[in-house]
Amino acid sequence: MAFKMARGKAYQSLLALCLCYAVVETISAPMGVPNRADGSVLVGDMLYSAAQWQSLLARNLKSKEVLWPKTNGVVKLPYKIADPKINATLVKLGISAWESKTCLEFPELSAADTTAEYLNLMIEESCWSSVGYTQGEITDISIAGSACNLRGIIHELGHAMGLLHEQSRSDRDDNIIVVTANIRPGAEVNFNKDNTVNFGLPYDYYSIMQYQDTAGSQGPERVMLARDPRFQTVMGAMGTGSEITFMNMKLVNTMYGCIDDWLAKCKLSSEPCMNGGYTKKNCKCACPLGTLTAMAVKLPS
Repeated sequence: MAFKMARGKAYQSLLALCLCYAVVETISAPMGVPNRADGSVLVGDMLYSAAQWQSLLARNLKSKEVLWPKTNGVVKLPYKIADPKINATLVKLGISAWESKTCLEFPELSAADTTAEYLNLMIEESCWSSVGYTQGEITDISIAGSACNLRGIIHELGHAMGLLHEQSRSDRDDNIIVVTANIRPGAEVNFNKDNTVNFGLPYDYYSIMQYQDTAGSQGPERVMLARDPRFQTVMGAMGTGSEITFMNMKLVNTMYGCIDDWLAKCKLSSEPCMNGGYTKKNCKCACPLGTLTAMAVKLPS
């Protein structure tokens, strides 16, 4: 049930609720070796700058360290399409998926623009992205190969914003078992565990950043086993779908302080949304899977 924010003093306060119902779940570079002329390292589909790589080796690279700067409550990730062969329509659909649900904006730059820090969309030999923001540097994203469908573009934009793979989370061993014996030689780097900042959010099997359970396998065997078997068949199961999950949105909006900004804009001193929900830019609740949409309740003055 949708609601409108009160104007003036029509309401003393509003409580946005996420009402929960019981639901049954349906069920390439050697490590440490720079492999590019500038000292950067391509690991699976993630490109680390030389400085990021050294930080990662020291296990200090965390989500907070790769965030794009915020100005007046807006985080801008300008971009240029460097190769005319790139499907600009598909890129804009991927960008819209993130823009519509976060406080991030992706303004397109002209070829002549001299902005120093931007997303450089190009075509190299595969589908990959640099990880997050590096001051004074261009963030490269390669839009190439069959993997760079809409889902792939959304996934790579996630890396550019600072997201790592879900299966690389610091708490992944509490949620999945990585069967290293089944990993295809050369694909091991996609299953390294990193020292991530998880912002208190649970592991997201559905995440746009989660690989499917047989990804990187040298055969039909599974590489990842869900500790809770209910989630085995849904691990990365969005497949070619392009849906950004609730937890993806909440993670990005938490990382970048979007939620705090929206609470302030909505004149709320604390989070009124329940059951893990959060306040969106329109002052309604974003609710997790298995809960109802936001409702407004007039409280006694």
